[in-house]
Amino acid sequence: MPRPFVFASSVPLLTHVFHFATLLGIWGQPVFAIPMVYNASVPTTLTDTCAKALLSDVSCDPTVRNFHPGFYYPPKTLERACTSTCKDSIDAYWNAVQSSCGNETLTASFDLEASVLIVPGTYKYLYEYICLQDSGRYCNNVAATAAAIADPGNPCDMCFIKSLRLQAGSPYFDGPALASMSAYESMTSKCGVTGQPLTTTTIGFYTEEPVVTPAPCMGKKYSIQPGDDCYSISRSQGVGTAWLLSDNNLASYCDDFPTSGDLCIVNTCKTYTVKPKDTCGGIAKSANITIPQLKAWNPIINAGCYNMDRLNGTQLCISAPGTEWVPPSVTDLPGATVTTPAPVPTDAASGSNTYCGRWYKVKKGDYCNLLVLKFAISMEDFIFLNPAINSNCTNLYADESYCVQAVGDINTYSGKPGYITTPTGAIPTAIETPFPARPNATAAPYERLNPSLPLAKGTRDGCVHYFDGADYQFNLTDTDWHSNCEVAIEVYGVDPESFAVWNAGLGNVSQPECSFKEGFRYCGSYYLQKDDVESENPTPTMPPDTTTTAATPTGPSPTSPTMTGQPSTCNKWHTVEQGDTCDTVTQKYGLKREEFLAWNPSVSSDCSQNFWLGYAYCVGVEGTTPPMTTTATNVPTPLPTKPPAEWTQPGMAENCVKWDRATSGDYCAALAERNGITVVQLAEWNTALGANGSKCDTQFWLDYYYCVAVSG
Repeated sequence: MPRPFVFASSVPLLTHVFHFATLLGIWGQPVFAIPMVYNASVPTTLTDTCAKALLSDVSCDPTVRNFHPGFYYPPKTLERACTSTCKDSIDAYWNAVQSSCGNETLTASFDLEASVLIVPGTYKYLYEYICLQDSGRYCNNVAATAAAIADPGNPCDMCFIKSLRLQAGSPYFDGPALASMSAYESMTSKCGVTGQPLTTTTIGFYTEEPVVTPAPCMGKKYSIQPGDDCYSISRSQGVGTAWLLSDNNLASYCDDFPTSGDLCIVNTCKTYTVKPKDTCGGIAKSANITIPQLKAWNPIINAGCYNMDRLNGTQLCISAPGTEWVPPSVTDLPGATVTTPAPVPTDAASGSNTYCGRWYKVKKGDYCNLLVLKFAISMEDFIFLNPAINSNCTNLYADESYCVQAVGDINTYSGKPGYITTPTGAIPTAIETPFPARPNATAAPYERLNPSLPLAKGTRDGCVHYFDGADYQFNLTDTDWHSNCEVAIEVYGVDPESFAVWNAGLGNVSQPECSFKEGFRYCGSYYLQKDDVESENPTPTMPPDTTTTAATPTGPSPTSPTMTGQPSTCNKWHTVEQGDTCDTVTQKYGLKREEFLAWNPSVSSDCSQNFWLGYAYCVGVEGTTPPMTTTATNVPTPLPTKPPAEWTQPGMAENCVKWDRATSGDYCAALAERNGITVVQLAEWNTALGANGSKCDTQFWLDYYYCVAVSG
């Protein structure tokens, strides 16, 4: 099967998940040509002419390749990216692919055969949407302002109308859904806008209609009656509306629901009719169930419960759908009963019953359900014999032995209904051994951090990583982070939907008001991450190229953190406030720019680097001449300190003395050029990039640091 086509950003077609990055101090570089598609992602089924057209460059800023609907971009970024040259180049790219590829197709998402034009078409749509203007305003900035102040402003603003027209007429992203709801027609009618009709386009998918063989009904049949619809049937038959549609291979949200024929009723349950403004929490509370149960029984509900408004009038299951599961009775297997206890191993799990017929040493990758199936023991009996295991069985430790079979009938054990004070037969001496004399287990159990703090409301137990809410109370002013929740998600390397499920009490984790309460634990990761080898509880780090420790001054000490290199004779300090620039500071204290830079050598000559909000800078020294270079450094200008290991790749030069961080839109050549080196040198000092930069397309990672200068 041909592999799905991949865009230059390595994201599968029609399922864009654009990587979010903080944009702190990006320096725009002149870009004359960038590829929109990587060579490795072009299907081999395409002709050489078509492939060459797809691989051709466009004359645009690299930011254009990463445009994403719903993201807001600074005005300077839009001015740099939204140029007539770029627009003409993208149009030419589309025309070239159209003329070179004709009716050729590629395999898109869901194994659909789509026209090759879907590639330039997607980039063309994103450019037009992000760069849309009205009366000299970028509509992206208008939408950003409305979102930032939680005020939609004038709903008939032409920016909103133009944006909706472009979206609803497009076959990409939410376009077809908006068109089906007549959202644009409704808005233009309400606002009295005329002369701008909606024109829709489609994507050329080439599919064969599959032959569906109806499966036998595993429930009961229901004949559709006159006047029936999906809502009345699901209500009368006691079945979730989404289950009714799914079990009968019908379109979602009751679209094109049949008016005659038979339906199969399978997943019956106790139902609840969704009312306007209902929430997952409210429904779960009224039904005396949990939100995870509600979601598990109704997969139509998305992870954040954000689609409840589309479920009005439908039936949701508030009990488990389908046939009720009856646990099998526990019986002894003939001839399998053990009459004498097995020797207690030295690595027996703490708390396990030592009067045990069989022990099993847990291996990495084992889990409780696997063990109960393997040793034909019920989960209830397994936990009874190993009481240290919790009810969810999330604390099963590798390299420890657990009891997996009772001696004789387990019902004769203490705590079981058949227990008697004096059991038949001699009790083995082993169970009378005093506890202190038993050997300790050789494998230490996995130690959780912050065990003393209570779990936050809605946070699940059994997580591998927890963190204290007090650790994520950052002031995010003047950063591109939207909330402390977003910081935690980035630090733990998890997706927002999973994070929201593990911490249901936070609500919508993508909202700016999402925050943590001090004194409570939150789940950072429910399971071990792929690269989680060094730290149980990672902590976000600030930029590594500065230090908050300054030389001991002879004058007044600064009350804020400082950069390195300020003279010890400094007797006056200024803490940077919102709106400060180098010019405003020098004017305030009557200084020349050269004096300020001499006393604060960490600040770049154009004040674009290391001039930070909340940091103190020297604005006066004893005497009238600038200070001499401090003895803390032998180089003419201070170099960044070594970045944290988690933000570097293996193979970096040991004698590296300067690092640079890859920002959004960067690529190997751009980073090398701004540091005055070649790509060959960059790859030599950072071997992860391959010989002569051969792996730059896949191993050059956003926000990672790369060596750009070595000693010797």
